[in-house]
Amino acid sequence: MPAEPLSPDERRLLLLSVGTHRGTRPLSPSEVAGLFAKILETGGSLADCARAASLEGSTIVSRFLRLRRLPPDVSHLVDWGSGSGTVGFSSAAEIARLDSAEDQENVVQAVLANRLSGSEVRQIVQLRKRAARPIQDCINEVVGMRPRIEKRFVYVGVVADATAKERLTTMTQQQRDQLLARVLGTAFPAVKPAIARLGTDRFTLVGKDDLGSVISSKGDQLQEAVNNGLLRELR
Repeated sequence: MPAEPLSPDERRLLLLSVGTHRGTRPLSPSEVAGLFAKILETGGSLADCARAASLEGSTIVSRFLRLRRLPPDVSHLVDWGSGSGTVGFSSAAEIARLDSAEDQENVVQAVLANRLSGSEVRQIVQLRKRAARPIQDCINEVVGMRPRIEKRFVYVGVVADATAKERLTTMTQQQRDQLLARVLGTAFPAVKPAIARLGTDRFTLVGKDDLGSVISSKGDQLQEAVNNGLLRELR
């Protein structure tokens, strides 16, 4: 590897995030992918990426790098495990195999709304790529195989302030999510979303009826309140 592309802090965070079963990891899978991309952009190889993360092989590195194909609007939703309201790493790597950004976004929305498993996501992607059917038809077929569907409400809001966006780019996914949780706790204390994820220019909430009620009655106020709260916190 030519010059050392990662700072000591970046290397430390990478080692704490990859190849471990720690409950809390400092970097999200998308942020790990960004560090691997940084190594490649400075002339490094997949093997160099694997060594930087103390991985035995480069196969997993390629899966991380595949996440770079996801639209920025959804990359902040990728997490290590398949939890309520997030897209697990394995599922996200499958979704990234789809050629269309619109298809990718539709499957991500389906994961959030229906809590699709990794195997269900794989089935959807296979149907789309092999049969060239509309992505919504593929989603409907896979979801239709389930005996019971749990309803979830998904809200995607925009971070409007340019200064706030700039500040958010300097934060890790974990720090942004903690910030959003504080803002929501102040603005809508009665709403307990299953997940609240904050990207650099969008935020996503996933929850049950309490969130659905706010979305239907105060959707515009919700976005405004979150933006105002972010500005206060980031001052």
